[in-house]
Amino acid sequence: MTWPLIGRTLRLAFLLRVPIFTLTVLAALGPLALNSSLLGNLLDQGQGRTEWYLFTVSFAAFMLASTAVTTINITLHYGNDRFDQGASLGLSQKRPLLTFIFGCVAALILVVCVYRRTIPNQLVNALFLLLGFVAALVLVILAKVVQLFLTDPKTTKHPPPFLVFPAYIFPFAERIFDDIYCYSSGRSHTAKNWFNRLSQFPLQILRPAGQGYLMNLDPPAGEPLRLQSGHVFALSLFVIAFSLYLGIGLVKSGITAIDARVPALAFVLLFFIVACWALSLLTFFFDRYRFPLLWTVGAFSLMALWSPQSDHFFRVETRKAAMPEPPTAAAYMKKRLELNKPKRLIVVATPGGGIQAAAWTAKVLTELNHEAPGFRQSVAAVSSVSGGSLGSIIYAASFAGKIGEEEVTKNARQSAIDEVAWGWTVPDVWRAILPWFRTNRAIDRGWALEKKWAAINNLNDTGGSAGTMLGDWSNAAREGTMPALLINAMLVERGQPVVFSNTRFPATFSEDNRIANFYDLYSRAQYLHYDIRVNTAARLSASFSYVAPASRPNLNGPYTVGFHFVDGGYYDNFGITSLLAWLTEALEDPSVKPQLTDVLILQIQHFNDAKLNGPSQQGWGYQIVAPPVALYNMRDYAQDSVARKQLELFGKYYRDEHVNVWKTGISYTGTGHCADAPLSWKLDSEQQACIDRTWEDVLTGQKGALQCVSSYVGGADPRSYCGLAADEKE
Repeated sequence: MTWPLIGRTLRLAFLLRVPIFTLTVLAALGPLALNSSLLGNLLDQGQGRTEWYLFTVSFAAFMLASTAVTTINITLHYGNDRFDQGASLGLSQKRPLLTFIFGCVAALILVVCVYRRTIPNQLVNALFLLLGFVAALVLVILAKVVQLFLTDPKTTKHPPPFLVFPAYIFPFAERIFDDIYCYSSGRSHTAKNWFNRLSQFPLQILRPAGQGYLMNLDPPAGEPLRLQSGHVFALSLFVIAFSLYLGIGLVKSGITAIDARVPALAFVLLFFIVACWALSLLTFFFDRYRFPLLWTVGAFSLMALWSPQSDHFFRVETRKAAMPEPPTAAAYMKKRLELNKPKRLIVVATPGGGIQAAAWTAKVLTELNHEAPGFRQSVAAVSSVSGGSLGSIIYAASFAGKIGEEEVTKNARQSAIDEVAWGWTVPDVWRAILPWFRTNRAIDRGWALEKKWAAINNLNDTGGSAGTMLGDWSNAAREGTMPALLINAMLVERGQPVVFSNTRFPATFSEDNRIANFYDLYSRAQYLHYDIRVNTAARLSASFSYVAPASRPNLNGPYTVGFHFVDGGYYDNFGITSLLAWLTEALEDPSVKPQLTDVLILQIQHFNDAKLNGPSQQGWGYQIVAPPVALYNMRDYAQDSVARKQLELFGKYYRDEHVNVWKTGISYTGTGHCADAPLSWKLDSEQQACIDRTWEDVLTGQKGALQCVSSYVGGADPRSYCGLAADEKE
């Protein structure tokens, strides 16, 4: 290989960077996702309409490959006219069949990974994947027919003999396409003239772009400008892809409890198709002027990057009438003690961990009522973080009559990955591109999560209602018919924990009280009028790992300041800090302390006990990921150590006050695939089975914790099975 050849190869790679990058992403997505807790379940199509899902994914994958191959061929075919150095580069497509094969292999790699990830791997699954390839091929042929039919052989150069597949290698196919190209009739002339007249206005606008950009600037004498034949083909495919993107995106915006008709992966691939066309169009324009794509995108992004309209917002509702004062922790506990016989209450702390934490929380709280009758009536408070917050509001919804007790476990496992994918690829893309023209700025991927959870759990906005508000559940808390909820989030600007609660927590907001109540972030006059949906509170608590955005309230428009809320796990992934603060307020009340001689703190863990990781060997690139890796790892070991010490000190203090603070925990002990918690909002069928198997393991391997809860609820002496929080030992 000579240096001139190396230079030519590099220049070609630069001109073809968008389609090459597209094919690289297409080929790498499957293998990377198979080993990723964030993307792994994106490949799984084994729930719902499996065969249809596999068909749509295969179709979208091969259409994306066709798009990349087409942009490669168009650049090579028209590059000599477009670029000043085109002739010296010798731009021509000498191996169209090899390019087509490379594109198909990239798509095939993803399809094979989807096939492996989808359970069960049946022959019928392979058949529907094959049908997806056939459908993509049919659509490409249809675009080819449109291209030939709309090309006038008298005024336009002969179309390229290849764009996706070199059909000329099959003589019969070449004859068919030539017949279509040369076909002439009154209707064909009318269609071609109509198309040419329609395209004149945009072509005149683009004429200053220079030779070779969509048109030939030297048409035959007396003839108007015409789209070049290859670009007619590209336009046909783009219109089809963009129409599907807009149409399916519009349908997906109507979020319901029913599974999406187009799976997340297929829609993401459809978005990649549109993005590949758009970026290829930009590079083919700007590369003539030696103006790189990154500078182009960067210059435009600067206009929107710090625009207040592009920020993420969450919905806060203004009540027409002031809502009643929520009960304080002391008033709530006093009411529960009046209702509960014997006077023993349980407070629960459930940590973060995505949908697995939600499903495990729901499973434990539901099953404990079978193992310890009366448990449900004894649960006084649930302090939750991130995924645990979703589980807690689903559990609370069963107290509010929104869903039945038997639906809690099932609802907590419902996927929301399709809604997140739609949010990323539709509203959040347009938010980044054209934020100034958005009317409802609260619609984003976080909003999509809220809507899905609301639809599943009957918390929806219906009949003019704003939905199920946290203030509505304050009434149930006042009557003692629902557990107190402490949904934990954090303020980005302060690094301060903030709690959404259906009780009055904390009693006052001051610099001495380090935990803020959402309501108290506003003035006292506004406090009784502002309210938030329970599903919004849960998603703000679960805004971790970029799946849900950091958001501020949509109170007074984009130009007013506001705190950004993120996942409570950044501060305390176990929910212990706010739970103990809430208990302290209750226990310090003179009317509560004499009655509450015992309290049991139940910790639910969705992951195995925190362990110290071993050392590792890294290169300098580790410096890029070290800060987020440290932040992620400290959520378990470091925060677990803090939580243990907090419980110990709390127990010792109230032991001197003659209150026995008991503790126990129920842990998720899954291993292998069961231990790999997905960071996306989807559990595959195997991971759902892991939840059930792990509970079976709890029944045999964690009998002490079950007996602790049972004896405590039953009024027996719990010291044989429960530990004292004041005791440092487990």
